[in-house]
Amino acid sequence: MNSTIKTRQITRGAMVCAIYGVMLLVNQQFALALEESMSWLFAFPILIYAAQNPVAIVGVCALAMALESFLFGGFTTWFYSWTSILIGLCYGIGVYKRWSNGLKLGVTFVLSCVSYGLIFAVWAGIFGLDLQEDFAWIQRWLPFVDWRVFVGAVVFLLSLLQTVCIHLLAVMVCIRMKIWIPPIRKVAQIRPRRWIGFVTIVLLALFSMSQSMVKYSSEIQDIVMMATFIDLCVLDYYGIVYMMDRCIRYNKRSLTFFAILGGFVPGLNLIWIVLGELDCLIGLRKDRGK
Repeated sequence: MNSTIKTRQITRGAMVCAIYGVMLLVNQQFALALEESMSWLFAFPILIYAAQNPVAIVGVCALAMALESFLFGGFTTWFYSWTSILIGLCYGIGVYKRWSNGLKLGVTFVLSCVSYGLIFAVWAGIFGLDLQEDFAWIQRWLPFVDWRVFVGAVVFLLSLLQTVCIHLLAVMVCIRMKIWIPPIRKVAQIRPRRWIGFVTIVLLALFSMSQSMVKYSSEIQDIVMMATFIDLCVLDYYGIVYMMDRCIRYNKRSLTFFAILGGFVPGLNLIWIVLGELDCLIGLRKDRGK
């Protein structure tokens, strides 16, 4: 029985390595389109394998994939694929060991931040990546934004989007493959925290004072600005949840896509942020969770 299980594990490992190799070949044939647009897809072969097998044998498979990148990828592909393999490995181990969704999301987000941070801070010159033009455009509209805050905001947003994409697709794949995974909470069960609303008021007050009355050091200004940005992203999330909850309760499920899309449209998402703040402070959904 044990030999049969080991043979099956080795066979499945070879299969996911073959799938990963095909992904690398497709990436090369289409001018690196895969790594430039959806590099996080490289995480899924090892993620699915790690979700079903012990850590020791999964580590061997992950090492084989990393070596496989030398054969079918260039320098940039090595970096994107290796970081994706690491993220997929950790998430798959979390599924196998039955971690909570929050823990898996946290680990994935931290690794994604490290990955994008390395791209912008260390590898920008090698990759030929230049955000100066984007930063100049942002400064025309928001002249108080510092370069470090801009880069931090870009890293945060890209890492957050990558984390959400990996998590949602992993949940869907695991359900289809009948792999146990903690269920995602219903929209009505997602409750905003009142203390986040009060923190928002404090951060906005500090930010306003730093731009007018009180002059902090540049480091403190950057910290306050970055904290305010992250806090507004959290409120935007709660605003999306509120709009989705309204669509579901009034039986307008076809509009949930626009409830999500509105939270990502600059300018329009200010309404979502205000709704998120009000939901935190006064509880717009007083019947939530019922």
